[in-house]
Amino acid sequence: MIAAKTSQLAQQVETGQTIGLTFHYHNKSNIQFIGSLIRKILSKNNIIFLQDTLFTILREIIVNAVKANSKRFYFENKKLDIRNPDEYLEGMVDFKNFIVKNQELVEQELKKSSYRVGLYLKKTDDGLKIYVRNNAPILEDELKRIQERIEKAKTYNDFSEVYGDVTDDSEGEGLGLLLTILFLRNSGIGENSLEIKSDGKMTQSSLVVPYQLKPASIVNEIQAQIIDEVKELPSFPEQIYELQRLCNNPDVTIKAVADQIILDPALSASILKLSNSAGFITRKRIESIEDAIKIIGFKNLKAILIASSARTIMDRKYSMYKQIWNHCNRVAYYARHIATKFGYSKIVENVYLSGLLHDLGKIVLLSTSSSLSNWISEVTMNREIRTSTIIEELSIGISHSTIGELIACKWNLPEYLVQTIANHHSPLNAEQKYHPIVYIVYLANEFCNIEQKKYDYGYVEDEVLGLFSLDSEEKFSELHEELIQSYSEQANYLAAQK
Repeated sequence: MIAAKTSQLAQQVETGQTIGLTFHYHNKSNIQFIGSLIRKILSKNNIIFLQDTLFTILREIIVNAVKANSKRFYFENKKLDIRNPDEYLEGMVDFKNFIVKNQELVEQELKKSSYRVGLYLKKTDDGLKIYVRNNAPILEDELKRIQERIEKAKTYNDFSEVYGDVTDDSEGEGLGLLLTILFLRNSGIGENSLEIKSDGKMTQSSLVVPYQLKPASIVNEIQAQIIDEVKELPSFPEQIYELQRLCNNPDVTIKAVADQIILDPALSASILKLSNSAGFITRKRIESIEDAIKIIGFKNLKAILIASSARTIMDRKYSMYKQIWNHCNRVAYYARHIATKFGYSKIVENVYLSGLLHDLGKIVLLSTSSSLSNWISEVTMNREIRTSTIIEELSIGISHSTIGELIACKWNLPEYLVQTIANHHSPLNAEQKYHPIVYIVYLANEFCNIEQKKYDYGYVEDEVLGLFSLDSEEKFSELHEELIQSYSEQANYLAAQK
């Protein structure tokens, strides 16, 4: 229903019509609807890469508009005059805690009130014009504080400087405006494209998203350090490439390949470990390289060779990120299960390997600036931002997905791996021929993120859900439960074999 309605509205915008949505509160349903609409409008104008950035900006603006209305309701309920400086200070003592602890009550009361927020969109020659209006005039002091925060935001070069200044985000502290200005500047939309004004009756935030973005470049010390880290990573050993060539030879024997692998004890141990993992579960424990090849086959062996080499290189330099590898193992298993269940048997090995390696870049990111990375994760969750990728791009000028893409290119990994690693948070940006692989890994990763309470069904891309006919939250949850149960059974089986 949402997909059909937002498609219709997006088409109306495309024909030059002004569309408007009004609501009392920024609940999950409203935000999901707006996200779906924005994604379709951007897609029609070939700027789909802005979806997460613009979605986050709009959400910040809408939350602020609702908060302004909530403040008016709160003061009226307390019988305080919001225009009286002394009564304003008195009311603000408890207002922040009140709206945080009583969100359901605030939503119910706003629905009964006359306070509303309107979102309006119109396509013009200058770009996509977006207006957010709330029918409460902004106070002169409030507008002054907002303008001061905006000007302060313009002095920051990137999010890492905000991290150095902002130590408390328990209830805003202006962080939302700082994020918005940095998003606008570094996305190429432009930091001056946001305007906030009031006519004494209502308050309006307006934004123009141009179809041709201004060039934006973020180069700082952390980004340079990360790029150097990638450059210094060793390449795959020639032995791996030789083994891959052997696997591609239709006349090669299992013994010939096994004899070559056995020459490297570390590689042998890694292959046996991966062969006995949940992704390649068999009825008996694999004890020799020859048995491994017989059971998993040459196609799976080639995938294991790549995964083993990548992990060996990363573990030698970054040995403390077992949690990331555990996450990757689970994503890989889920991806294999999804591919098998939905008839993508020809790419099972590809999706499994993509799952194993999708977070390569996160290891380098964490190793370079772990404290900043932890704060990025915290801000992402607290402000309900769909993905940490855009915060990473603001803080260091490069996301963990892009870092992973750089690593994949350095190692000359297959293009499907490059595409999946680069787009595992933004599947719609992948080349169309790689959509099945990227969509499957993206979905597997989303299931794992949901288990960590990062996201829910409403954040998953409609196009991905459509590919697997997951057109209801019930179907989505059923598949998720199936994956969890299957993974648990395999893990228990493996534990029993040790």
